[in-house]
Amino acid sequence: MITQENVSAELVDKLKTVLDLHSAKFHGWEDDIYVDAEFPDVHSAATFADCSGFANHTTMRQSWDDGSAKSFIELGKPVVITFPMWTFANYLEI
Repeated sequence: MITQENVSAELVDKLKTVLDLHSAKFHGWEDDIYVDAEFPDVHSAATFADCSGFANHTTMRQSWDDGSAKSFIELGKPVVITFPMWTFANYLEI
């Protein structure tokens, strides 16, 4: 299993390059095996997850200025998706 501890710098660089193509940025690690990526809107995040073939392994959330949690996503606002790094490696067929 790919984790933050054993992932190669090359794989992280490839992820950052692909995210850049979607106007997204690497946001960090979560629980050692998941990656957070920030997208400018829900459409670009959903397109990335769907085209990469791991939409079923992805969660999406938004942060709110007041810190509250909402059960819906506002379409025109930035979102963060979280997905296991191994799904991205599979996408690249590594």
